[in-house]
Amino acid sequence: MEKNKRSFFRLRFQQPLRAELKIIGIADLEPEFKTMKAAMLDLSAGGARFLTAAPLPEESRLLIELKFTALAKEYRTLGILVRSGQTETGHPEYCVQFSHNEKETTALTSMINQLAIKLRKTTVISQCSFCTEEDLAEFGILQAEPAR
Repeated sequence: MEKNKRSFFRLRFQQPLRAELKIIGIADLEPEFKTMKAAMLDLSAGGARFLTAAPLPEESRLLIELKFTALAKEYRTLGILVRSGQTETGHPEYCVQFSHNEKETTALTSMINQLAIKLRKTTVISQCSFCTEEDLAEFGILQAEPAR
């Protein structure tokens, strides 16, 4: 059995969480390419895995900010891109490792645990920025079977 090396509980979303992605630290990038939508597939206090509609710059150790709403509170997470790849359908997929202080990590852990409990009963919660059908179409994600 493979041992899980993760330090934090990872919450996988049935419906991706929409986030605004901001690229930080590339001076020569055109302003309109510095922000884009992202669809978070999973989230932990240590990082996140997400899709973008267009590929990010091929820059090692790219610094990015993900801004999203969860349980009626806005979160801004800062981190370094640690992995990039493609989904089976060819969409750009990335993993970011957050660089937070202990207080921010604790707040994120608490929110993720509360969200995990609420998401056991339903796939989408109104106080969170879950992707709409339009967002999913933009990312090229076909919606899975509706929840029963």
